[in-house]
Amino acid sequence: MSIIDLTDAATLWFADDLPVRMRWRSERWRVTDRPTEPEGLYWSTHAPDFVAWRFQATNEAGESRVFDLVRGHGGQHWTVAHVYD
Repeated sequence: MSIIDLTDAATLWFADDLPVRMRWRSERWRVTDRPTEPEGLYWSTHAPDFVAWRFQATNEAGESRVFDLVRGHGGQHWTVAHVYD
């Protein structure tokens, strides 16, 4: 598991209230599983009120990782809280 600096921002794109794509560290990632709530990082019960997501994503080189993202204040910005190799 890699721990990421909490200032590490990402951009998420959604379809049907679920994340489907992400831009992180100048790379594009495609969500490749069903996003869920990460244990200990989730404080709501129904989409689109999620404030945290856990999902596997794959970049254009075919590298896959599991990400925990947390929504920042105001709901527009996302922070990568954890990355699992």
